[in-house]
Amino acid sequence: MKMNNWTTNATKVRAWAKNQPKSDKLNAVMLSLTLGETADSDELRSTYWTAIRSIGSTMDGFPSARRGRESSLTDEQETVLATVEEKVAIAFASIPTEYHATLLSVIVPHGRTGGVFTDFSELVAHKKTQAHNYMMASMKENRWNGEDVDKKTGIPQITPRPTKADNGGEEEE
Repeated sequence: MKMNNWTTNATKVRAWAKNQPKSDKLNAVMLSLTLGETADSDELRSTYWTAIRSIGSTMDGFPSARRGRESSLTDEQETVLATVEEKVAIAFASIPTEYHATLLSVIVPHGRTGGVFTDFSELVAHKKTQAHNYMMASMKENRWNGEDVDKKTGIPQITPRPTKADNGGEEEE
């Protein structure tokens, strides 16, 4: 595995790991990350990455590898997106469990989908996806460069979409 791919994938896993309970599996993933950082070759990094993927795939929310064509984002943008997505998950995880049932009854998937989220982790995954999609749209619409975050809080500094009033009362297409 080339070093730039390692760095991108390792950053996502480290951001995910911050929100995980301590366990032997998490320790194994983190040890493999450390060993991969110091690996002497792309082949050895690939071996460590295979172990990380194998162990991590059995754990909730493990970041799956991106499929398809190469990302147009820089390593810095990838890191910012992964970090913000994990902060969204952490924010939802901090909601006390006695409120989960209430939220699950009133926050539902997209209207055309119908139904409800099966559990709180599914709701959190949905909110992470929404955050990702909003950040990607913000970059495409040149409202954010994918890197500007508040130095203290890590909150992305995104220019909001214009309101109807900003557009002369007409909806934006």
